[in-house]
Parts: sequence; C-alpha cells; structure tokens
Amino acid sequence: MNKLNSVFDNSELIAKKLTGRLTKEESDHFQQWLDSSEQNGIFFRKIQDRHRFFSRNERFEHVDARAAWRKINEAITVEIRKRRFLGFLKYAAVVLLALSIGTTGYFILNRPSDDQQIIQPGAKNAFLLLSNGKSIDLGKEEPGVLKETDGTVIKKSNDELHYTKQERHEEKKVLQDELVVPRGGEYSLVLADGTRVFLNSMSRLVFPVRFSGDKREVFLEGEGYFEVQKDEKHPFVVQVSGMSIQVLGTSFNVKAYQDEPDISATLVEGKVRIKTGDQPEDAYTLEPDQQAVFDKGNATVTVRNVDAATYMQWTAGRYVFTDQPLDEIMKTLSRWYDFEYHYHDESIKTMRFEGGLNKYESIYPILDIISRTGKVKVTLKGKEILFSRQ
Repeated sequence: MNKLNSVFDNSELIAKKLTGRLTKEESDHFQQWLDSSEQNGIFFRKIQDRHRFFSRNERFEHVDARAAWRKINEAITVEIRKRRFLGFLKYAAVVLLALSIGTTGYFILNRPSDDQQIIQPGAKNAFLLLSNGKSIDLGKEEPGVLKETDGTVIKKSNDELHYTKQERHEEKKVLQDELVVPRGGEYSLVLADGTRVFLNSMSRLVFPVRFSGDKREVFLEGEGYFEVQKDEKHPFVVQVSGMSIQVLGTSFNVKAYQDEPDISATLVEGKVRIKTGDQPEDAYTLEPDQQAVFDKGNATVTVRNVDAATYMQWTAGRYVFTDQPLDEIMKTLSRWYDFEYHYHDESIKTMRFEGGLNKYESIYPILDIISRTGKVKVTLKGKEILFSRQ
C-alpha cells in the first residue's frame, strides 16, 4: 500500500508538474519522488501518455464518485472564500487533476493488467428450447431465420429473437418455447404480440409462440424487464413463484431468483395489478415508481415508493446500487461476471455500500472502491473473491 500512498501523497505535485506550476522547492520535491523508485518513473510516464491517462479515467467514471466529490467540494468551498476568482480556477483545476492522478495511480499500481483479469464481463448469450426438445445455442447461432414445428418463423438478429405474428392458426394446440439465459449472459426477445422482454443472467422465460384465449401469459424465473404491447382485451400476465402480475400495456421489472428471499415487481410506467392469492386482500395495484416486494418466507407483500429507473439500468448496460448490503451486490455481480465469493466473517454480508459501474467493463474498479472504504479487505484468487475485515 506504500506505493499507492506515494502516488496519492504526491498527486498535487504531479498535477502541478503537468500544468507547469511547480515552484523551485516543489520541483525539487517532485524530482526526489521521481528518483525514489523505478515504479514512480514508470507511473509518471504513463500519466504523460494522454491516451492512457484519459482511458484509465473513463474506467474510473464507471464507479459512482459522489461521496468523493462532496469531500472535494467542501474543500473548494472553503478555498474560494480565500482566493480571487482567477486564482481559484487555477487551484481547482490542479485539485481535480490531482484527484484524477490519484485514482489513475490506484488502477495502474493495483489493478491487474488486462492479461491478468480472470473475472470478465458477461455477454449476449442464451439457449432457445423448442417445443420438440431441440436446444439452440444462440451465442453460436448465426443471424437468420429459425422455425418451430408448427411453422412459426423466429428471426434472430445479433442479440435478439423476434417471433413473427401469425395469421389465424388452424392448429388448436399452442406450442410453448423456452428461453434460458445462463450465468454470465443476457438476451432479449420480441414475443408474437410485439411485447419486448429483456432477460438477465440466470433467468428463464416460458412463453407461447402465439397468444390465444383471453389473456397473454408467460412464466418467469430470474429477472426480466417487460415492455408490454397494449391490448385492453387481452391482459398480459407474468407468472412467478407465488405471485402473478397483470398488465394491459406498461413497462416494469420483475426480479424472482430462487436463491433470494423475496420477489420484487417495479413499475416504470403504466399500471400493474399484483396478485398473491385468490382473495381481494391478496391484490395490489402499483403506480409508476412503486415497487411490490413479496416475502417468500411469510407470504406478505410490501408496497413502497422507489426510483424505478434505477431498477432497470441493467438493461441499459449499468448496475446501480443504492445503500445495499454487500451480499446483495455480490449476488447481482456474480451472476453477470461469473465468479464465486466467500466471507471470512458472516457479518460482512450486511455491510452497506453504494455505487455503480458499466456492466460491460471490468469489475475491478468497484472492488477497489469497496476496499478503499477501509471496512473490507478484498482478496482475489482466480475467479474467487474473499471478503474479510480490515
């Protein structure tokens, strides 16, 4: 950790060197730091490489730095009272550059190099199970046209399936297909009625190749985000273990993993009706920015107000965590990044953190931030992460 402290302790000197604002005394200090170790020289050369510098900081931006900014902002607020405006602008520029150097130094000196990063982001991948039992690996299947045994046309693009709407069908039996997304995967499909579904890692959706009868019904395990095509005569129903969600036309997220103690339905827009039983008191209606949480242990439902947008960020390539237990965060990330994790002390599970990252980038920045809180030590061994108390 000494090498990291060295970078942070001298980050303002480095910033002033890059901006040509070193005094004679500071220049001597900078040269002493530069000559004190070969690694400092390597680091400074990397910082001077503008492409590498900004590339590293683009990765850092994937981590929520609101807390760090608040601390800097407090310092700047005090400083602005002491300095004239022009002087302050120069000072603020150096402070922000120093912060960037410090965080860049953290990644250069501590994050594994690209060829050492064993934990990698997931990718678009899923298996389509046809009604006749045939399994199609969509990660290997080329874009084109697939067909069900009843003639249903399924168009495959690079990362989405599209079930085409059929004319009136003489066959009475409606075939059921199944889309299974493995650990470290995600996929989307458009159902025959035009409803679009995004499936997260370790999820499974069972659905008809065409809809018939008085409702449109699908079955979900895992997590899915639905953009339902409006049809007032035929409600859309998502069945999950212990709960059904009925809508006419709306956007909502459902999280129903078997290894989690509850099921949640979060409404982005429109209106949904949640049912957990046959009695009137077992039904709940959600408005936008509301979430229903079904506790599988005691079969109770809690409705609360939330920022629904944060619960569907995974469909847009981001994970956002707001004051969540570490164990909850790791469950989400392990499904996508495909790693195992363990705790040296069970009490670590309930420690709460917040932040975010681009899910298509490295996981290491958010692990670095967790480690830097001083509460948890993060140890990586291959595709395993061990959390212990500092």
